[in-house]
Amino acid sequence: MDDQPATRPARSADRRRWPELLSHAAPDSARRPELSTAELAFRIYAAFRAHPHVCNVLTHISRARWIDVEQSINSILDPATSRDDLSPLGQNIVELMVAERGISGKILKPYFQVVLQRLLGPLQSERLMRRIDAMYLDLERKIQHPVQSPAPSISPKESDHARSKLQ
Repeated sequence: MDDQPATRPARSADRRRWPELLSHAAPDSARRPELSTAELAFRIYAAFRAHPHVCNVLTHISRARWIDVEQSINSILDPATSRDDLSPLGQNIVELMVAERGISGKILKPYFQVVLQRLLGPLQSERLMRRIDAMYLDLERKIQHPVQSPAPSISPKESDHARSKLQ
């Protein structure tokens, strides 16, 4: 009996101390590995697939092409992406992430924020949400104030017949 090590199994009392232990742990960024855009997109994609309502909504708006959903999420998270680079599906996902319109937006936005905070931590997730919010505002401005194409001009060399057709 004396040959056995003096270790004791983990007890629930030890688990109750986890919040206390975590409060003395390394800063937030030191606990989380740095994720690439593709890895972050995949993890968000997996979280969306795991949520029953979000999964149904994204299945519907993507016409069950989940590879397109993952690519759209990847584009949304990529810092080099502008509003003009987003597909219609990507634009729709951005709206769900930000706008809180309808039941789906009211479910997806807070869920997305919690997922981001768990994956990135509060500071990085807040920074990313601000960038996605700005992208959404750009999309809204584009919809409200579409750029009109310039009217076709007629060169002086064109015939009167061509001018009458344009008018």
